[in-house]
Amino acid sequence: MHRRAWPYLVFGPLALAALVAIVSGSGGWIVLAAGVLGATAAVPFVLALALPAALSAPGDVHRIAAGMFSISYAGAVIVPVIGGAIWDLSGAAWSAFVPLGFCIVVMTVVGAWLSRRPAAAVMQG
Repeated sequence: MHRRAWPYLVFGPLALAALVAIVSGSGGWIVLAAGVLGATAAVPFVLALALPAALSAPGDVHRIAAGMFSISYAGAVIVPVIGGAIWDLSGAAWSAFVPLGFCIVVMTVVGAWLSRRPAAAVMQG
């Protein structure tokens, strides 16, 4: 599955559908959709964990991994804060999920695009 576009093109839209189901569903359907969202987010997450070793020179893996995790964990803090701010400003609970939906779309597009590029092209530019 690594360095292939299909996991992003399959699990990204499934994650977005699960997010829509969480926002628009009720009762047990929300619990089911949350499980689907967790499962569909796990696949790209695991693939992303392997990216530093796949995309960088052996001596640079630790630097790439540190940068990647710094950016990703900063996003894990900032995106929910933005979602909460949007909810506060709009007064609509569903609007808190808009930043997550945006992140899912970006992950799908960028993941599929980068996996189509040869490793040397990704490393150089």
